[in-house]
Amino acid sequence: MAPSARRIGIATLISLTLCISTLHTAVADDDDSKSKKDSKIEFKNEKEKYEYEENEYKSAIEYREEAREKINRKFKKAIKKALANAKIALASATTAEQKLLIMNKLKNARMAAVAIRDAALAALGSLPIPPVEPKKD
Repeated sequence: MAPSARRIGIATLISLTLCISTLHTAVADDDDSKSKKDSKIEFKNEKEKYEYEENEYKSAIEYREEAREKINRKFKKAIKKALANAKIALASATTAEQKLLIMNKLKNARMAAVAIRDAALAALGSLPIPPVEPKKD
């Protein structure tokens, strides 16, 4: 009888140990699920932030492109005006000196237009930095 009671006691001890170890893993699984929920919420928040930053980036790029086009239109207009004035002046010029003066004025007008355009483009600043899309763990 003693050996059988001993076996029952050992079996009970083993069963109790297994129950406790199973309970411990069940509690650990609950902690993992909470952290998974937290990470999902965090990823969702990061994704929303990314979408907002992406819209801001696109708006900044559009604004910069419109400003650059406006600067280029003004530049082209200044060059066309300088060329038109030079053609008109060349038509009435009779000496080589007059023609040379007109061509120098045209050259100076072009250089001024280029300087104004370059300064305006530099005033736009550097390109905006695109946002980084969040990675799912």
